[in-house]
Amino acid sequence: MELKYKNAKEILMSLFVGVFIGLSVIVPGISGSTIAIIMKVYDKLMYSFANIFKRFKACFIFLLPILAGIVVGFGAGFVLVKLLIEKFPFITICFFVGLMIGTFPLLFKEIKGEKVTKKRSILFSLGVIVPIAITVISLFISTNNTLLDIQPWHYILFLFIGILISITQLIPGLSATVLLMIFGYYTTLISGIDRELFSNVKLIFIYVTLVVGFVLGTLIFSKGINKLLNTQKIPFYFVICGLSVSSVISVFLGSDCVSIYKSWIYVEGMSSTMIKDIVIGVVFLAVGLFATLSIYFIDKKMKQKNK
Repeated sequence: MELKYKNAKEILMSLFVGVFIGLSVIVPGISGSTIAIIMKVYDKLMYSFANIFKRFKACFIFLLPILAGIVVGFGAGFVLVKLLIEKFPFITICFFVGLMIGTFPLLFKEIKGEKVTKKRSILFSLGVIVPIAITVISLFISTNNTLLDIQPWHYILFLFIGILISITQLIPGLSATVLLMIFGYYTTLISGIDRELFSNVKLIFIYVTLVVGFVLGTLIFSKGINKLLNTQKIPFYFVICGLSVSSVISVFLGSDCVSIYKSWIYVEGMSSTMIKDIVIGVVFLAVGLFATLSIYFIDKKMKQKNK
């Protein structure tokens, strides 16, 4: 596969994709892989991850602008999301859910017109059911999900979560932050990155463990996912579409949202606060939906223009 950049425009495009991948680690609803599909670099991205050791120089040069974009996107996303989550938690989550729903047309386009067999229906259903089941179970087995008292098992857990996060970045439509919300650690991890972080060695190693898990997962699963996309693309997309639908439901069932629901109960003037959050949340959900739908329709219009 040809990995060389032909001009500065293609380099900027890859940088742009990297920014969205970085954002998607922090911002619920943004899928770096979905943006990569829109910008037509997804196949090359998967190939580069899968063949990084076999064609190191070519793959590394191709990935360099993407990696730079990831750093920029992650930093910008963290500053923005930390502020919004602290000030307007429910409204912010609704906006991000709108972003998630807006990616549906692009993902479902991959299975449009395909025969819905029994096997494909089961794959779609599993994609919907499994994450929701995990979310519901996590509500019963989790406590406060804080990192105030870090135990050895936390490092094993976050290594596993880091690996799962890598998969969300490889598969279109999935969200790393939704995964963290399912486990109930999203707000905890966002809040943990502050000035006190560097005075807590155990907490630093939690984030290091996440990064190690992410790198390991990317190296381990990129080849398998690349192969699935090449040999079982349609069945694979039935699972992806199911996971995308499930992600939206899982956000509102996750620990972070449940904490918000509980705060409505204990806050003075509960009814007015709840109604205000819901109304404004619906408005911002629509804004998020419009934002990602705009990208889809712009891409569709450009393809029609080039025909």
